[in-house]
Amino acid sequence: MSEQIDQFFAPDGTLISIPVKPAKKIAVLKEIAKKLSPDTKYPEKELNAVIATYHPDTAAIRRHMIEYGILERDGGSVYWVKD
Repeated sequence: MSEQIDQFFAPDGTLISIPVKPAKKIAVLKEIAKKLSPDTKYPEKELNAVIATYHPDTAAIRRHMIEYGILERDGGSVYWVKD
């Protein structure tokens, strides 16, 4: 992790807080996205399980990842890492 985002993660890797500034928020979201395979489509429940290892508010993290173009969604509840 870079020094820019280290402050948002606890030593155990969980997310302490979601950054307010967009650049830092995007960096944190991209760090979380590294745990996702770019070749896999994730049902919402499976994606939530990955996100929950970082932060309990899975819906907020998921929305931010869509908003910033890190994930795409099929209009339902299947997600994948955007190329």
